[in-house]
Amino acid sequence: EGATVFEGMILWGGSARIGPKAPIGNYQVRVTAAGHSETRPFKILMDPNLRGVTESDLKETFDIAIKIRDRESAANEAVIRIREIRKQMELRLKETSDATIVASAKEFLSKLAVVEEDLYQVRNQSWQDPLNFPIKLGNRLSALRRSLETGEGKPTAGVYKVFGELSKELDGHLDKLETILRTGIEQINPMLNNQQLKGILDKKR
Repeated sequence: EGATVFEGMILWGGSARIGPKAPIGNYQVRVTAAGHSETRPFKILMDPNLRGVTESDLKETFDIAIKIRDRESAANEAVIRIREIRKQMELRLKETSDATIVASAKEFLSKLAVVEEDLYQVRNQSWQDPLNFPIKLGNRLSALRRSLETGEGKPTAGVYKVFGELSKELDGHLDKLETILRTGIEQINPMLNNQQLKGILDKKR
């Protein structure tokens, strides 16, 4: 399976929706039709035209591709989380004109926007926009996986190096997001409750 994606996602040089190619091995396919189900085994074999490449090399490529895919998902899920929180906050702002709540909400949303824009290029509206706006971290992870999966062979040392750097960068953004959400929601929810308004719910917490 591919990585987690969100509506309207536009990437350059990669596709999070497409998952890594399954490695060599034994599999099963099940077909169900008209109330009848049948399962048959099949094998994925190495391309006999490959030279200087082993099954172990291809398995190593698959393993690192899965790790990259999972980090793509983590970045995209953070964007989804931010947008869900923003939607709730914007609804609450339509229900109150309290100056303290409005000011706190704007500061909270501004901090969330910084993290979102580090993870995804929010100005992308068409497939040509990545030519005008720099790609962000989630896109860089997807592009790395595409580069890894172009051709068939053993992953290069460069793939591991870049993945390590991007993964570390992602951890920094995710840690920052956790802090913003925790402190922001803890500050805003009591104020909302005092106005008999529903608090902000973070489904990940």
